[in-house]
Amino acid sequence: MVSDRDPNPPAPEDAPENPAPSERSIIVRGAAIIMVGTILSRILGLVREQITSWLFGTGDVVAAFTIADNIHTMLFDLVISGMMQAALVPVLSAYATPELKQELRRIVGALLMLALLVIGGVVVVMEIFAPQVVTVMTALGGGAEARDPETVELTVQLVRMILPAVLLLAISTILMSTLYAMQRFTRPALSMAARNAAIVAVALMLGRTEFGIRAIVVGIVLGAILMVFIQAPGLRDVMPKPNFNFRHPAIKKILALYIPIFIGLMSNTVALVVDRNLAWGVDPNALGAMRYATALNQMILGVVAAAISLAALPTLSRHFASGDENAFQRTLSNGLKMVTIMVVPATLGLAAISWPAVDLLFFHGATDDIGARAIQIALLAYLPGTFFAAYDQVLIFSYYARQNTRTPVIVGVLAVGVYFIVAFSLIEPLGMAGLVLANSAQFTFHAIVMWFLLRRAVGQVGDHTVGRTIRLALGVGVVMAVIVYGVSQGMGMLPVPGHDQDSGFMAIVHQTLMVAIPVGIGGLIYVGGLWRLGVEEISTVINGILRKIRVRR
Repeated sequence: MVSDRDPNPPAPEDAPENPAPSERSIIVRGAAIIMVGTILSRILGLVREQITSWLFGTGDVVAAFTIADNIHTMLFDLVISGMMQAALVPVLSAYATPELKQELRRIVGALLMLALLVIGGVVVVMEIFAPQVVTVMTALGGGAEARDPETVELTVQLVRMILPAVLLLAISTILMSTLYAMQRFTRPALSMAARNAAIVAVALMLGRTEFGIRAIVVGIVLGAILMVFIQAPGLRDVMPKPNFNFRHPAIKKILALYIPIFIGLMSNTVALVVDRNLAWGVDPNALGAMRYATALNQMILGVVAAAISLAALPTLSRHFASGDENAFQRTLSNGLKMVTIMVVPATLGLAAISWPAVDLLFFHGATDDIGARAIQIALLAYLPGTFFAAYDQVLIFSYYARQNTRTPVIVGVLAVGVYFIVAFSLIEPLGMAGLVLANSAQFTFHAIVMWFLLRRAVGQVGDHTVGRTIRLALGVGVVMAVIVYGVSQGMGMLPVPGHDQDSGFMAIVHQTLMVAIPVGIGGLIYVGGLWRLGVEEISTVINGILRKIRVRR
């Protein structure tokens, strides 16, 4: 079905005319667009978490919201989110040609109708049984006995408020997948930023009113609506045609590819349910601290791995469909090297300035010193897993491009077993930190096994330049992190204009400089080191930026 498709897909929407762009430039350009949107989205996401921390701290109210948000996220992941990279983009890419546009319209229209029927029905059932769902999420951690009745009642209310966002996000995901398959990256990137912007705006307007934490949930639903309205016009030339042809070969292929993913996500869902249960009862600050630390780590994964992986996925899918293994490996190499030069400074640098970063972003308002220190501990324990998860996303997407969804699922189930072993071993001596380290162990195991299996299956993972880039980036990155940590510690010895979190404008300036100066110095050391060592990817990024500046001038 896909072997005779045009190997040269149409250029991305609004892209400058280029008769023969290189694969690397396509990936870099697509990744750059996704990255800009992701950076905006993640920055706004951090602002959202800052506002949540400032208004509500890390206690019971945030625990209630975190459980509700996790339920909405788990349901979304199970019913469609994991389908985007594993099935929707690879399959729809085969129809993203001018001669197949009408067929693409019918396929996407059928997918939308299927989502309305299936996901809409699931949301209705979950609304009815919301109290029972909350009980499942908290029972192992002590349930209602671990928190006061008002907190449990608030959790149920928030669950019912947030569930409609799942259906809206499902519709948005189908539109987003279609745009990605057509290599149109701008609207999906902007829609993600708009979603978090809506949450921030509503939280600021209503967070201090009687709405309280409910304001954030209202923002989540509004943000999901915005995502649909922003992306739909991007498909004006292939506007979906609603129909009930669920027997179309493309629909069958998508569902067949997704069944293993669904099974894997079920195992991840079990792990997350256990994790939330344990966090609910292990420490009053655990759920809040883990939430805010996750926001920082997800920013790294979103900016680095997701952007590059999503940009490379359509190209990887086409190379596999055409049987061009050399081109597939070349594209995979480019993706792995781009991830390397970005994830190394992000994870090592954030570890070096972990306390200044937490102090600047979260140690304000309702978050006290105990809560802030808990956030730092969670952040440091998450970072090893974040490093490996960045590579893991590229490896998983390479399997998806080869239309193999079984292997990532099998490895994922085994990785969940690793999580359980580590979590139950460490929760007693380490508390919350034990749960976070278990999560890192899960990601690390998954990435290493995926790398080994891919190499065994196809003979190699990328080319010989990947190992060289990793070695050079790690070498320069370690030197950078040591210097950044030293600069940060030295600055910490300077006089501080105030000694608490409410000491005013000058304290905020000091906190900002404690992050900005080490980051600036570290960035110069890292980029300069890789430039001097001749790492090609850093040259590609710098030259691309310089070309953009010259063109604008």
